[in-house]
Amino acid sequence: MKRAIVLIALLQIAVPVAAAQPPQKVKIDYVVTSGSMQLGEGHDTLEHDGKKYSVVSETKTVGVAALFYKLNVRRESSGSIMASGLRPLRYEENNSRKPRRTADFDWSAGQVKLTDGENIQTVPLSANTFDPSSLPYAFAFTQSNQASMNVFVADGRRVADYEYRIIGKETLKTPLGEMETLHFQKVREADDKRGLEFWLSVDRHFLPVKIRYVEKSGTVVDSTVTSIVFQ
Repeated sequence: MKRAIVLIALLQIAVPVAAAQPPQKVKIDYVVTSGSMQLGEGHDTLEHDGKKYSVVSETKTVGVAALFYKLNVRRESSGSIMASGLRPLRYEENNSRKPRRTADFDWSAGQVKLTDGENIQTVPLSANTFDPSSLPYAFAFTQSNQASMNVFVADGRRVADYEYRIIGKETLKTPLGEMETLHFQKVREADDKRGLEFWLSVDRHFLPVKIRYVEKSGTVVDSTVTSIVFQ
């Protein structure tokens, strides 16, 4: 498994590392689009008590898109909050078009159990391993000033290693107005057709306000914030 590096480099662009945890309950709504076409809507809920966290992400097609491609996806991540940030213990994904997937993290044994439908395997667990739901929220809990960190992502099917780079500070236009963000982008190899990018709000606890997926077919799907509620 090759090494994956997320280039945080917050200090290098004169942006402070998140020093305080976000509010104990955050609800974020997104509009899901591909180009100018609205495909659906997404709803994320982050809850934590300073020691444990949970992230529930739900996405579904709506309107005309639902007539041609009905899709409902629910992802749940839960785990502990350590001095170094989030440490997932359980991830579950229910997709109306795919088998149920789970990842069970055993940090003491250094293993993660991956379940993809009827396929089950146990593989080594590296430090700084996340899942698809916890990764975009990990930066809101980061207390470290290190310029880089190794990151792996377990989604129930496999543990993938990615290299991310920070594009820099960007002013993002959203339905809530302009937001100052940090833009992260997955570095793709020549044969890697899938992409992932996310934008974190500098003024809102480094929470994700836009996430972009590039599918194998080349289709670009954006989830852009429409509402953020702190409780």
